[in-house]
Order: sequence, then structure tokens, then C-alpha cells
Amino acid sequence: MLTYLKKHWFVCLLVLIFALGVFLRTYHFSDWLHFELDQARDAKVVDLAVGQGIGNLPLLGPKAAGSFLRLGPIFYYFEYLGAKIFGNTPAGIAGINLLFSVLTPPLFYLFVRRYFNRKISIALFFLFSVSLFLVMYSRFAWNPNSLPFFILVTLYGLLRAVDVDEKRKGPWLVISAATLTVATQLHFVAFLAIPLIALIFLLIKQPRIKLIFWLASVLAVITLYIPSIVNDFKTGGDNISEFVKVFTKKSSAGGNTLLEKAVRNYSESANGFFLIVTSYQKAELPKLNQVGSSFDVVCDRQCRENIYFGLVALLSFTAGITLVVFGIVSHRKEPANARKDFIILAALWLGVSLVLFTPIAYDFAPRFFLIVAGLPFIFLGLMLQFMEKTISNKKIFISFFFIVMMMLAISNLKAVKNRFFEMSQSSSQNFEIETDRILKEHNRVTAGQQKDIAVYMKNIYQENNYLVYVNSEAFYRRSLLYFLEQQDVPRDDFRNSQLDQKVYRKGNYFLVYPTSSNLESKVGKYLENYQIAEQRPFGTLTVIRLVPKEAAINADEQKIEPAGKPRSASGVPVRCRWNEIFAQCNPDEPLEEGEGN
Repeated sequence: MLTYLKKHWFVCLLVLIFALGVFLRTYHFSDWLHFELDQARDAKVVDLAVGQGIGNLPLLGPKAAGSFLRLGPIFYYFEYLGAKIFGNTPAGIAGINLLFSVLTPPLFYLFVRRYFNRKISIALFFLFSVSLFLVMYSRFAWNPNSLPFFILVTLYGLLRAVDVDEKRKGPWLVISAATLTVATQLHFVAFLAIPLIALIFLLIKQPRIKLIFWLASVLAVITLYIPSIVNDFKTGGDNISEFVKVFTKKSSAGGNTLLEKAVRNYSESANGFFLIVTSYQKAELPKLNQVGSSFDVVCDRQCRENIYFGLVALLSFTAGITLVVFGIVSHRKEPANARKDFIILAALWLGVSLVLFTPIAYDFAPRFFLIVAGLPFIFLGLMLQFMEKTISNKKIFISFFFIVMMMLAISNLKAVKNRFFEMSQSSSQNFEIETDRILKEHNRVTAGQQKDIAVYMKNIYQENNYLVYVNSEAFYRRSLLYFLEQQDVPRDDFRNSQLDQKVYRKGNYFLVYPTSSNLESKVGKYLENYQIAEQRPFGTLTVIRLVPKEAAINADEQKIEPAGKPRSASGVPVRCRWNEIFAQCNPDEPLEEGEGN
């Protein structure tokens, strides 16, 4: 055994790092799942197909944030597959996303190994595996979450397709085209960025590949977009007409100048890249405001307290860009080779992304960094490679390398440990969290915690069989209603009876709000018609059970109509289902808050 380990120590190290990445992505996966309004929305779509047949899967996917444009439907198909394989539960639905996320770190190792030596590649593999940013986006279902996997497969396939020594260029081109198409259905910015990167790269390289493989690649793209094409054909192009509106709207949002957007994009990217590699979330940089021809640099108290880390982020980001440019220049006169292709592709990945991020810099969300998730580690690899070439003394470089890796490992693992501890305590203790620049959470709330609340409501329901009414913050309302539905508890949004000005005698009324919020203010507006029967804490969330005042009751019981298939709100482009291809499309789900991607 020892002889085997000594002989194959590097393979064993790769396996250990892979196992660590799997552990961090699967530990208490079901209980600590992030399951809020978008996840509940998507689960409802999958539930319909699981319960009433696969023909109820939609031809379009989720809406792009703040618009009526819908992405392709592949994300829902992955969720349906997960529900069928792992069970129709929030964790089961997220199973395919988890599978892709688990496979992403070793894929990243294969990708960077085409440029870096073994030592640097395995270091990047380790950091990629333990990055809190990537770990957290692996642990729940959301349409952008699988982007790192499909983008890396696309880019790796492109590198193999243009490699002069590759014997299977054609098949790799087809694989790249297929995964590119999947990536474009997961996020609107990816829909623009990845095809543009691939197109420019192929135009630069002009690989000699048989026509049959180019045709197969086009066929793969068309095949994967058949559902979207059919939907637009049936609806007169409703969805495609929304395409131009989205980027125009986001680009013009806020009225900021191009210079302001460029500076904001650069600083956000610097802090984002630093966050992904180190898991440190407090780095700050000053903001630039332009008024006419004058400029104002603003750095508030929070900025001043954390500007040193911000400057480190800025310098490392600038160094990474500089080294990418230096790599392009240094490889310019070389004949075609794998390392030259890699640095060209990395430069395109960086350049196209920065250009597309600039117009939306003031509408930037952390999930956008999933599109460039590999680049921060490539920047680090380039810096380590530069230092290895610069420091002539091998022992000094090894010491430097070890110190850097230890600092980054401790930073990442400590952040993961703290996050896991918070999730473990969320259902039993109330606490306030620091700045969350990964999921933008204001409170730690888990699926297990929400299930406990739903069970509590179910127990009350079983005492009297009265309809359950629930209101909460937008993040949790839809998911709580979903968990009640999963337990066959008749339920309704409390706001509906409020809008109808109905106070039913036969009703179980619940409010669920963050424990650390101003509960007195949130509950106060209900106390004219209701009184508090019980207030029960569930860690970071508190449930307030209300009972109607006798004088306020104006109806005995709400009549529950049989549930039909969801319909779109007025003005929302229709989303057809597969079983409606040869029939009238039934307008889909209502427009609700929080739809995003």
C-alpha cells in the first residue's frame, strides 16, 4: 500500500482534493439547501410535469431578471431529470445541478493543465474546490448555477478542436457547440458572451475540420433550441421580441455615464475576483461619480475601513490583466501550440466579459461572476508562474508558493467553516450576519428550517382542518406555501384575504418574519382584525400565529376552487408546454416578485 502511494502520490492527491470538493458541496445538502422564491417557482413548474406527465414541461425557461424575456428551457429539463432520479423534493430537483457542480473542479484542472505546470495546476484545482463562492452556488438549484461546468466544457472543447496535435477535432467541436448552447439557456449575459467568445476564437484559429462536423455542430444548436423555436412560432415571436428590450433596459438603467460604468465594472470585477479566490467579502474601493465634466471620488466609512483589501484586489486584478496581455505578446510569434491557444482564449474570455459587463455595471449581481468563475484562478496561476520565473532560487520560490497557498487555503476553509456553522444554527438560534456578497442573503434561512415551520403549521391545521393563510417576506413566502402544498395542507397567500377585506372564522393565520426584524411593526397592521395567539421562534425566523377577533369576522370560510394550470398575467408573453404544441397554448404562471436570473 505504501509503495503504491509513493508511486502514485500525485493521483492520490488529486483524488483527495476531488473528495474534499465533493464533501463541501454535499454535506447536509438537503437540510441546508437555499430554497427561496425563485427555487419554489421552479419547483412548481417541475411538480406539474412530475405529477401530470412530462408533456407539461414548458418550451421556455425562467424569465431574465426584470423582464418578460424567457431563456431556453434546458434548466427545467435538468430539474425534471433530477426529480425523476433523486425524488421530487427540493434536494432531488437540485440533484443534477449538484452533479455538474461536483464535476466542475476536476474539469477545471484539465482545463488549466493545458497551460500551467502540474504544481500550479493542482494548487488552482484545490482553491477552486474550496472557494466559498463556488461551494455555495453548488448547493442549490438556480438556472445560472451550472454555468461554470458548461462554460468550461465549451472552452476546453474549443481548445481541443483547434489543437494541431488533436486527432478528434471534429467531435470536440460538436461537444463544444452543444455545451455552448446549454450555457446560453442558463443566463442572459452568457447567451451573449459565450457564442461571441467562441466565434472570435474560431475566426482567429480557423481550424481545419471536416464539413460534416460543422454541420453537426449547427444541428446540435438547432436541436437544443427547438423548444424555444416552436414556442415563438406558436406565439408569433412574443419571446424573441423581448430580447432587444432586456439589454437596452439594463444598459440605460440609472443614467450613469460610460466612464462611470467602466470604473464601476472594473472595481466590481476586481473585488469579485478577489472574493472568488480568497472568500473574503469585505474588500471595498471608492466610487466615482461624474457630474458634467467634473468627477467626485466617494469613499464612505465602510470603504475607508476596508480599502486596504480593496487595493490588494485592485492590484491583483490589474496584475492578472497585465499578465494575460504579456502572455499574448510573448506567444505571438510562436507557431500554433496548446499554450498559445489557451492564453488567446483566456484573453477573449476576459475581454468579451468585461465589455458586456460594462453597460450593466450598476445592475451587477454576484451570480454574473459564474460566467467568468475560472478567470480569477487563471490570474492567480499567471502570477505564480511569473514569480516562479522571476525568483531564480528554487527553495525561495517553494517557500513563497507554500506561504501563499497556506494563506489562501486558510482564508477559504475558514470562510466555508463559518458559513456552514451559521447554516447549522439557523433553525435554533437567532443571529445577525455580516455582509453577504455571494448570495446577498440578509438572514441565514435553510430549507430544513422552512420545513420545520411548515410542519408546525400542519399540526395546527390538523387540529381544526381550517385553511392555512401565510404571509412573509418575498424571499420566503412562496417557499413556505410550497412546503405546505407538499404536505397536502390547503393554503393561501394571506395577502389575498387582506385585499378582499375578508376575515374568515375558519382559518389558521400565520406571519413569518426574520427574528431580528421589527416584528412589532410588521405585525401591527394586522392587530385591528386579529390578535396574537402564539409567537414561536424558529432560529432566524419567527412565526406569529394570529386568530381573528370576533368583531372583525365577516365570512365563515373561504371556498377553495380546484387548482388549474397556472396562467400568465396580462401582457406577459405566453409560454407553451409540450402537450400544447398542436393545441391552444395555455398562458403560464403569474408574474410574481423575485423572478430573476
